[in-house]
Amino acid sequence: MASASFTPYWRQIDGSLNPYSFVFFVVAQIAGRRRPVAVVSSRASANLDGSLQGSPLITSCQRIITIFMDKTNHPAIRAELALATGYYMREGGHKEYHPEPVELLENSDGYRQPRLEMMPWDQASVREFPFISACLLQGVAFDPHGGYCYQATPEPLGTVYHDTSVEWGMVVVDITELDEVRYGIVGFASAPMKWASSLEAISRQRGPAIHMANERGGEFRVLDQIRSRVVMSAAEYLIKVPGPYIIPEHDNMAELLAPVPLVYLDALEIIWPTGLDDEAALSMVDLSIGARKSLREQAIRSLLQSTVDVDNFDISIFDNVREVPNFKEILRLNLLQYSTRLGNTRSAGLLLRLAFDDGEHLSLEHLDNISAEAISAAVDVPEMGKISSLSLCISSIRNLSIELIEELSRSESLREIYFMQSPFRESDTLDWQLFEALSARAPFLSRVKVVFAGSYSAALRKNFWLPTIPEKTSTSIDTVQVAPLSIFPIQQILISYQSRSNGTMQFQTGSVYLGDSLLSPERFAAGFLTYLHTFSPTPKWDINSSARLFSFSSAPAFLSTSALISAEISPILAESFALGDDFLPDNISPKIRDLVPNGWTVLVSSENYRANSDYIRYALVRTRKQIIEVQNPPSTPPGPDELEVVGLEEFLAITAPEVDPKPLDQRPREVAEHLVQRPNQGILPKNIEPLSVLNHEAAADVLLRCLKDAGALNQNLRIAMEENPGRQQWYPELLQKKVDAK
Repeated sequence: MASASFTPYWRQIDGSLNPYSFVFFVVAQIAGRRRPVAVVSSRASANLDGSLQGSPLITSCQRIITIFMDKTNHPAIRAELALATGYYMREGGHKEYHPEPVELLENSDGYRQPRLEMMPWDQASVREFPFISACLLQGVAFDPHGGYCYQATPEPLGTVYHDTSVEWGMVVVDITELDEVRYGIVGFASAPMKWASSLEAISRQRGPAIHMANERGGEFRVLDQIRSRVVMSAAEYLIKVPGPYIIPEHDNMAELLAPVPLVYLDALEIIWPTGLDDEAALSMVDLSIGARKSLREQAIRSLLQSTVDVDNFDISIFDNVREVPNFKEILRLNLLQYSTRLGNTRSAGLLLRLAFDDGEHLSLEHLDNISAEAISAAVDVPEMGKISSLSLCISSIRNLSIELIEELSRSESLREIYFMQSPFRESDTLDWQLFEALSARAPFLSRVKVVFAGSYSAALRKNFWLPTIPEKTSTSIDTVQVAPLSIFPIQQILISYQSRSNGTMQFQTGSVYLGDSLLSPERFAAGFLTYLHTFSPTPKWDINSSARLFSFSSAPAFLSTSALISAEISPILAESFALGDDFLPDNISPKIRDLVPNGWTVLVSSENYRANSDYIRYALVRTRKQIIEVQNPPSTPPGPDELEVVGLEEFLAITAPEVDPKPLDQRPREVAEHLVQRPNQGILPKNIEPLSVLNHEAAADVLLRCLKDAGALNQNLRIAMEENPGRQQWYPELLQKKVDAK
């Protein structure tokens, strides 16, 4: 007879399982609430293959926070956060936008279903805030210290986390204050359970005593019946989930995160729904200008109305109202209504400066339908101080043309320009058109840092960004890069590596295109050292191996700075990233370009002394006089009078003599030490260095070997394009060549 005091419960029948997939949210205070501005998921299998569970998750958190706290990234981040206000508060601030909730794919059967199909990359969806999304993606996907890559995929802003998930954990990063980024980790263990309605039910479920230890069946459920809405620090998480096998390269990651504060609980409201009617309890923030205004507000509005249409005015008439609390905010909100009336007048420049300047930075991305003339006028107001940086939303500029570049190039003080994109955009083509105009003004481009949000947007859709320009009108197969080589001198990396084929070791060729990376010589050098540190010659054998390209796009700003504490975000190598997709064939890589006298090609040769005893040799080369054509490579290795061959230090001395070369005394040695400590790395003889510079003869041989393989690589690309007609046609000139040959 069952006991009358028995309380039914869910009975655990096997070991527990901690979350092995993770969703990362970046939130910020926007219009009164902490709202998501980027979401990235990292899905793994339940057998923990490729999982961030344990210490890798802490390494990822540290990397993400490093990226968002790096001051070189702050202007672009702030510009996108400003655009986020108009995205979430629409119709002049009267209507709050709520993205449709999106559920993550869920493995509800725990470790009984260890392998899951990964979904193809979403190439159609446009990420509303591409720079912030690129920051998050690179922090999740790539560990530059250990050299590990992890699966990482951008997700819609409406993605939500549920604490009933047996697969997913969550990381929240709050970037409301970029100088004090906050974070928090959430995750609940699960286990197979059976509903125990009575003692008799338990007995039936267990079966004969001989089978009790191997009880099967049940339903995977989260163990905690009451799940508190709290977050864990890195140290708290590692106590709860020490992790499987991987130890981070720097075992003090949790210590590095110790000073980082945890997120406030309101950071969880939108991304972790409670199931209750949250919206009823939270009042919407109205950003519109209401009917009731204070006398001071009316005075500001009156001054604006009297000055917006005149050519000039005495700025002193604003002296009194500039002392009004929130003067700038009030003027901004009013100017948003009058932006279409701002022209190429001194009054337009004065009003924009009064409302939108922040020290030497002018933030104009808020304005809709503004004219290029008004932007130029705002930059040129010398009595209000110089402007050294400018952020714009190019989707909102009226009659946008290269004349804007012409006007901006006249400014002697500008050092940074941020061309952002509207979160409602449908195309990124305006970016590269503006970049082409900038490229024609190399002296201006050489002294100004330019950020194009479209470059990040294209990469996040695994599309090419910068087009190539036919070098010869008679043939379309020979192309050069849009980015001027005098400023961004690295064209490509040619990789020669050994692999076993038919029982023998043979050299194979791959490539990385850097013509869309917009890397200065110093940034390239910093990224290249990380690239060598994490080098893998067979790129598609690992999970999301194309994330190693982030060595370049998240390298430190300076060669002397450690990647552990610095990460300047620059354009993802869109062409190489697109062709590195895990769903594409293993034998494709970017088309090899002709070598030209003012452009550098990097050679990387990964060689094998004996089983698992690998070493790397590299060099930077450029042709001295004649173009070396891929279609007609030289029959013999080019000699010293034809080909210049240097190491990294000599390259910097030639292209950036102002850069201090002292870090190059130590950094290559650190890379070499890491290479010999790789798992399963064999012992090299004393006469072979793990990392060294190719001499001229060896470099010429490697170059010729790669060029001779270029035809086969083009054929692989052509076949891939023909077999995937629905995807982007990466190199139409290769398809055209086949048509012409018929």
